[in-house]
Amino acid sequence: MRIPAAAIALLLTSTAAFAADLAPAPVEPAAPVILPFSWTGFYAGANVGYAFGGRDRVGIHNPTLIGNIGTLNASGFLGGLQAGYNYQFDNIVVGIEADFQGAQIKDTVHGVIAGTDGRARSDIKWYGTLRPRIGYAYDRFLIFATGGLAYGNIDSKLSYGTAAFSSSDTKVGWTAGAGVEYAFTDNLSGRIEYQYVNFGSYTVRGAGISTKASPDFHAIRVGVSYKF
Repeated sequence: MRIPAAAIALLLTSTAAFAADLAPAPVEPAAPVILPFSWTGFYAGANVGYAFGGRDRVGIHNPTLIGNIGTLNASGFLGGLQAGYNYQFDNIVVGIEADFQGAQIKDTVHGVIAGTDGRARSDIKWYGTLRPRIGYAYDRFLIFATGGLAYGNIDSKLSYGTAAFSSSDTKVGWTAGAGVEYAFTDNLSGRIEYQYVNFGSYTVRGAGISTKASPDFHAIRVGVSYKF
């Protein structure tokens, strides 16, 4: 029996339509999930900076005060390493940081008291700090305040007439500062910060003369850190 051509065409059309109905609908690709940046984690990095504004008035005693020869205004370059840990909850970031700096923060002052030359020199060779930090994060931008322990090595020289001596002391003091930091990538960030360091007041003496030292300075530092 011969099947009419019209019936065959109708059958093929119905089969194609049925197959089209069975074809899976196209799936739209899912949008990638972008996680918010977090400051939480350990980090380490390096910094360089400049110190200025130290004011240490030099009075010579023998053993009572003879007179003042001037003020040491220490300044100079510094550079070193920092490492720490941050923890972020909501927009608040808390952490702790330690740093160690090599430095040449120094000055010399000269004066005449009662016709006798006096000279003093101060040179901060290195210093370090251990500080908690607290800040507020706007995504990858962080503004922070910090303060804590400071310690450092200070070389001192003092002379008055034929009496002269030098000393090298490691002193403990305090520091406070603030800064801003920006995360360029999930791991790499850059910062600029201000720091004030004060090593307290103490007496240096030798060769029958002495002076009260009170070394301090302000510093601006720039640095980079890598978050692990």
